[in-house]
Amino acid sequence: MRKSIKHILFLEPKSSHLHVYSDAYIPRIGCLVLATIMRDLGYGVRVMLEEVEDIDTNEFGEADLICISSLTSTAPGSYQYADFIRNVYPEKTIVMGGTHPTFVPDEALQHCDFVVRGEGEDALVELVRCLESGADYRGIANLSWIEDGRPVHNPERPKAEDLDVLPIPDFSLVPSGRMDIMSIQTQRGCPWDCSFCTVTKLNGHKLRGHSVERVLDMLEAYTKMPNFSYLFFADDIFNVPVDRTMAIMQGMIDRKLIIPWAAQMRHEISKQPELMKKMREAGCDRVMVGFESIDETALELYGKKETAHDVEVAIDAIHDHGIDLHAMFIAGADSDHPETIKTQFEFAKKKDLATSQCMILTYLPGSEDTIRYDLQGGEYLSNDWSHYDGHHANHPVPNMTRYELVNTVMEGMKGMYAPHRIAYKLASAAFNALRLNKREAARQLRNGLLRLNGYSILQRWFKEHTEYLADLRAENVSLSPDRYKRVVLAVSNVDVSRVLRTFLAEMNIRVEEFSEEKLSVLKDSDLVVMAGEMVDDVRARVQNLHIFPVHDKNTRMDRTLTQLGILFTENVDKVREAIAAVHFQPAQGKVATGDA
Repeated sequence: MRKSIKHILFLEPKSSHLHVYSDAYIPRIGCLVLATIMRDLGYGVRVMLEEVEDIDTNEFGEADLICISSLTSTAPGSYQYADFIRNVYPEKTIVMGGTHPTFVPDEALQHCDFVVRGEGEDALVELVRCLESGADYRGIANLSWIEDGRPVHNPERPKAEDLDVLPIPDFSLVPSGRMDIMSIQTQRGCPWDCSFCTVTKLNGHKLRGHSVERVLDMLEAYTKMPNFSYLFFADDIFNVPVDRTMAIMQGMIDRKLIIPWAAQMRHEISKQPELMKKMREAGCDRVMVGFESIDETALELYGKKETAHDVEVAIDAIHDHGIDLHAMFIAGADSDHPETIKTQFEFAKKKDLATSQCMILTYLPGSEDTIRYDLQGGEYLSNDWSHYDGHHANHPVPNMTRYELVNTVMEGMKGMYAPHRIAYKLASAAFNALRLNKREAARQLRNGLLRLNGYSILQRWFKEHTEYLADLRAENVSLSPDRYKRVVLAVSNVDVSRVLRTFLAEMNIRVEEFSEEKLSVLKDSDLVVMAGEMVDDVRARVQNLHIFPVHDKNTRMDRTLTQLGILFTENVDKVREAIAAVHFQPAQGKVATGDA
């Protein structure tokens, strides 16, 4: 059946809770790119970003197709709008996309007609054309839908290599005057694989980017937009590859596109002094670096491929180049204690970070942490997706209660944005103004105002979460580190098995060999350490197993052993000693302790 589609509405709901960027909205560009594509194809489009405008539900009636973009923390609001549309405008077609529907499409399909998983530029165009012509949409890659009461998920298409085919996102599609920060994404993908992150699952490890000239053309178009005052490079890692970033910086200088901007980077920026110098010349205002922790074990668990020393060196190098730093940390690793979190905040204050954030480790759908936790039969203490925003604790953790975790983090954040630290920056701004150092005065004033904003958000957060904190305090639940009494080993690779047995023996953990007969008598206190390729088959036959997956060609055994050991003890030193005791030479060079 053909469907007339003349007007498409793109809706991006906001989080229902205060968060670190509540008062400084950095736009996601997915809806804008898709809306620009469809506008250029001749469709009428409307972009509604709830972070910058109140949603008028009457406008839903004017659209023929409604596309809703959702993060995990915005999923409840997204589903509420979708359900409202279905009830009030049942003839409307609803398409959902974004990270959350991509990783839990079955759930999203309870509220919409189609889910476009992953990168949706081609899939959405193909779907609209099929709906208009009445053609069969069942061959569209990345598409999910319900058929005969069951979800159908088509395979994903190869990821686009040439991003220059995409149009420059048209920010004029957002109501004028509602947004002064603009985002530009120059490349997709990330060559790293942090355990808590979903970027590589969504965009892949390979970096795929716009040409340098295209990036500069986009920047030039942005500078002509009314109300534009600040630019954010939305690349997950902007300082890689270095030569490309250098070329963008030089192009900005040559074209006189010297505008204030920020970007996300890794600690390796400290080893790229020429790039930092060029960034400063090109108007870099601050960099945002996900250090995550200064605890070596936590960094190992997160798969960060960095050390606490790397963190400190990076901070000093960035400051030495006159660039401000927004440092991003995480708390809630299996090795964390309240004291390690407090130490992290003291470190941040000692380094005089302009601004910083500390998010609570959150198991988001699609992340390696979540997959591993689910295989172990992990318990979730909150099913409210709005709490999956980095400011709530949704699963029990070792070494502390959820209240201790949340309260330690949020009180630590209050210390970072304390009134005396705000006053210090404002006084510094006044001092530099008297010395006629306008640039430094403006820099310190900006940092003082950002800290004041952080103070305001935190005051409102505590007021909003009085009942939540009281509930956590009454709960008093933590994850017992001695919940497992025995390991059942199901790893056929001789070399990997030898490493695991040696490690577990050093940890004084009872180990038995896996057999089919044991499947029927496994207890809740048994942990099945199993080769990754066996997991799906065994789970399909036996429910409620606690599984720790190991990949036979794993070359990051230190991380694997740390993740395994921390399940049995809160004594991190004991785990490190057991790893150190593993002396192993791989038979064919496939397996080794330490990072690849």
